[in-house]
Amino acid sequence: MGVICVRRVVIFLFIAALAVGMAGCQPGFTAQYTVKISSGLGGTVTVPGEGVFRYSAGSVVNLVAEEDRGYEFAGWISNSHTIADASNATTTITLNRNYYFVIAHFND
Repeated sequence: MGVICVRRVVIFLFIAALAVGMAGCQPGFTAQYTVKISSGLGGTVTVPGEGVFRYSAGSVVNLVAEEDRGYEFAGWISNSHTIADASNATTTITLNRNYYFVIAHFND
């Protein structure tokens, strides 16, 4: 009788652990990545704006920087190597990992 009870308890605990583990799984779950977008002195990022944004992993995000009068766009500074054209004020970034930063840089 004792062996049967132990087996039932082990089976119950196994099924309970499996159910708890599956409860955290969501079908179709897509990772969300954070990117901080800002600008230096001399202009602003107009698309998507400046701030902290969250996008689905793999998203391609449009970037548009506009210089203030007397300044010119000098490039994008980032910890990402996925900016399509870092020397162009209108470009894109592909988010393939978390916690990117992007800064629009301007020269006077």
